[in-house]
Amino acid sequence: MREKPLHEKIGDLTSVLMALTYIGGGVFLILSSLSFKLFPVGSMPRYAFAGTLILYGAYRGYRVWRRRNQEES
Repeated sequence: MREKPLHEKIGDLTSVLMALTYIGGGVFLILSSLSFKLFPVGSMPRYAFAGTLILYGAYRGYRVWRRRNQEES
């Protein structure tokens, strides 16, 4: 098995960190009382945006996991 080049390792790490950032941002929007005057607390657009962030972060994480499993096979 060959070792991945550094630029591929950095790309994978960046993808994982961005997936966690999107998921964390969505959870923060749901749990935080701070709205930064963008979305009022308890509003439907705020929860829709938070849900979208969580789903997109999960999708990005799944893509990294799937690509890594395909490379190992």
